[in-house]
Amino acid sequence: MRDYIFPPLLLPFFLLLVLLPFLAVFFVLSGSAVFQLVFDMNKARAVTVFGLAVIGSLINIPVCELEGKPVERYYSFFGYIYAVRERRKMVIAVNVGGCIIPSILAVKLIPDLPMKAWLLSFIICTAVIYRQARPIRGIGITVPMFVPPITAAIASYLSLSVFGYSLWLLPKMAFSTGVLSALFGADILHLKDLDKIGSGVVSIGGAGTFDGIFLTGLFAVVFSLLLI
Repeated sequence: MRDYIFPPLLLPFFLLLVLLPFLAVFFVLSGSAVFQLVFDMNKARAVTVFGLAVIGSLINIPVCELEGKPVERYYSFFGYIYAVRERRKMVIAVNVGGCIIPSILAVKLIPDLPMKAWLLSFIICTAVIYRQARPIRGIGITVPMFVPPITAAIASYLSLSVFGYSLWLLPKMAFSTGVLSALFGADILHLKDLDKIGSGVVSIGGAGTFDGIFLTGLFAVVFSLLLI
C-alpha cells in the first residue's frame, strides 16, 4: 500500500524537472520545423531564427509615450478608507521577438504568394480577429488563443481554393496572413482603445513572452497541414 502513496510535492517536482523541459524541447523543435517547412531553411538556420525570436521576446522598443487615464486606488487604515488618485504614463512599445521578427518573415513571404488570394485571406482574418479582440484594463488586448490560427488556416484554404491555386502554398499563406492579421486586427486597429487599458507599458507583440502574433503564425501552419 505504501508503494502507491506519493508525497504531495512529488508531482510538482515531476512537472518542473521532467515535463516542462520536455515541452520546452518539443516547442523548440516543432517551431524550427515550421520555419524549415515555410521558409525552406536548413535545420541550423531554422533553430537560429527561432532562438533569435526567443531572445527578442525579452526586448521591448519604446515607440511613444502617452498620458494615461487617472486611476483611483483605495486603501484601508484602521477602519478608515481613503482614495488616492494618480495618473501614470502609458508607454507604447514594440516587442522584437513577438512582433518585429515574425512580421518581417511574414512580409518576406508575400512575393511568393498569389496577391488576390492573400488579400482575401488577410481581410477575412483581420475582420474576425478584430471582432474577437477585447481590451482588458491592466492587461492589454486579448483574443481567444486558437481563434486567429484556425481562422488563418481556414481562410487561406478557402482563398486558394476559390482562385484555383495549389494547396501546397497553404502553410506559407497561413503563416503570412495569420501573423499580419493578428498584428492589424488585434493590435493596430485597437490602438484607439488604449484608454480602456489604463496605464503602464503596452507592448505590441508581447511583454517579455511570446504574444499571440508569433504563436498565431506557428499554430496556423500546424492547422493548415491538417487541411492539405
